[in-house]
Amino acid sequence: MANNYLTKSKFTHCLECPTKLYYKNHEDEYATSQDDNDFLQALAEGGIQVGELAKLYYPGGVEIPYSRDKSVSIEQTKELLQQDEVVIYEAAIQHGLTYSLVDILVKEGNEIKLIEVKSKSWESGESFYKQNGELYPKWHKYLYDVAFQTWVMQKAYPEFNVRPYLMLIDKGVPTSVDGLHQYFKIVENEEGRSEVKLTENRSDIELGDPIMTTIDVSNEVALIFNGEAREPESKLEAKDFDQWIEGLCELIRKDEKYPVTIGAKCRNCEHRVNPEKLNGKKAGFNECWKEALNWSEKELAKPHAFDVWYADSKKYIDDEIYLMEEITPEYLDVDEDSLYQQPIWDSRDERKLAQVMKMTGRHDASEVILPGLFQEMESWTYPLHFIDFEGIAPAIPFHKGCYPYKKIPFQFSMHNVYDDGRVEHAAEWVDKRKGVYPGFDFVRELKKVLEQDEGSVFMYHHYEKTTLNDVKRRLLESEEPDREELIAWIDTLVTKGAPRELIDQQWLVVKYYYSVYMGGSNSIKDVLPAVLNESETLKQIYSNPYSGLSMKDKVLYQTNENGKVINPYKLLDPVGYGIPDESEDVEIELESGERITEGGTAMMAWARMQFDDLPEEERDRVFEALLRYCELDTLAMVMIYQHWEFLKD
Repeated sequence: MANNYLTKSKFTHCLECPTKLYYKNHEDEYATSQDDNDFLQALAEGGIQVGELAKLYYPGGVEIPYSRDKSVSIEQTKELLQQDEVVIYEAAIQHGLTYSLVDILVKEGNEIKLIEVKSKSWESGESFYKQNGELYPKWHKYLYDVAFQTWVMQKAYPEFNVRPYLMLIDKGVPTSVDGLHQYFKIVENEEGRSEVKLTENRSDIELGDPIMTTIDVSNEVALIFNGEAREPESKLEAKDFDQWIEGLCELIRKDEKYPVTIGAKCRNCEHRVNPEKLNGKKAGFNECWKEALNWSEKELAKPHAFDVWYADSKKYIDDEIYLMEEITPEYLDVDEDSLYQQPIWDSRDERKLAQVMKMTGRHDASEVILPGLFQEMESWTYPLHFIDFEGIAPAIPFHKGCYPYKKIPFQFSMHNVYDDGRVEHAAEWVDKRKGVYPGFDFVRELKKVLEQDEGSVFMYHHYEKTTLNDVKRRLLESEEPDREELIAWIDTLVTKGAPRELIDQQWLVVKYYYSVYMGGSNSIKDVLPAVLNESETLKQIYSNPYSGLSMKDKVLYQTNENGKVINPYKLLDPVGYGIPDESEDVEIELESGERITEGGTAMMAWARMQFDDLPEEERDRVFEALLRYCELDTLAMVMIYQHWEFLKD
């Protein structure tokens, strides 16, 4: 296995579970749930853009070009380190079977600054430490990453004094220039790797005030080296740091798998892959659980305890609860007899039990709707307005005065339902301009369409509310002539207890409704096909062509060869330009900690439109596709409402 080093990415990959190192080393054999399109990950996350920005804060450096032959990069780095003073980007450091690419290395005499750049956000005054002196878990993969690189550097160059740093996005600092984001365009090179192409010469880029901060993490790295940063995740880690690294290298050298231990860590393991998406590869999760519990394919096919909504995975594992069928009413301390008669599920455990009993066949598979929902519905004011926003929260802001990771809305859709049952796609808006902050005009346009009556306004989850609050923050710092009016109007929607406070339809799903077609998900992408599968009335309505402002003559109720409803999102034409459609189940975890599972299509496409010098006709085609996606989001909310209304009647 030539060139098969223990890299920093492999090390952080197996931080929770050394067994994953084997699967990582055999990626051609083992499937992963992570999207394999590196370009999409980079576009959504902005990590490599942040990496390029960081280099501009340390100008004059020498970049080690990427080479498949690591020895070439290692030798180039060695030569540069012979200079008394040098800044190196992507310095290649190797010791034995360990290998690391250092984002930014600053050498001054025998002093080395080893700087790891992350697009994770940081707030002034934030601490890495819990009260017991250990490191917060959310920082583990970043600090252990730096620790690994520091270890490799110290072993490879013991003559240098190495001081490690984390360079992070300071989310409390707004950018002081316009168009900062647009300097860093992500492209795919000939090898299919993502890279950043600067749209201006380095010397011409106006950076403004720094939006990144460099933090000395020497103490944190020392804590890791001493084994005091956290409770060990394996017997290998329980040894000292040297033996931990050497033990992982030995696994690579011998091409062996570390002994399996299952735990709550397995729930989100990337090697836990839907059988339909294995594409001829093996599932590492299945191998582990077969080995640990002597399971057969029969057990693996049963509903897993991890798939319970809001699963308390650690408790389940501690109590040796592995399958849904092992969860009982007594275990959850829930009264089974009143489960479907009570007006509302007051606790998560009640909702969990409904799912568990339905999915394991201990209760019939009919859908559940609690009577309290009908009482809620009586309090709503017509016409009902179902709204959906699309926005982006970039690490590097697009516009002057914007803060990193604050939401910038650029699109909305609104469906109305009238008291006679009539449905209307009443409004849609998307900002097609380049380089202009869209948030203020977004609110103005939304205000126009919502202030015509006092009808109840619905969102799905809290995205719309948090987005409006982010725009409000910008308004407070702006000199917009109508800012007071806009702020006051936003408050009518976001203030708790306000007469027109946004109603969260997902909260209604969680508290009052369940269908086995949803599994353990309350995502609108899963609730929509669930109600379509359940409802004969929706079948009758949407088997006929539907038309709105952007979607024309679309039959949205279609079934596959097994008679199951095809998710309507799969029926829309793709956006194009390498952007996934909303049915592809692309889930991307950002450095900010946020997971993008919905709205990712719009976010990526709008970001691309801020860069791409496409002909106007092609740009229009992309925006038309985005309007259709957003229209389906609000129509989905309407369908869910209609299903409930039919059940009520």
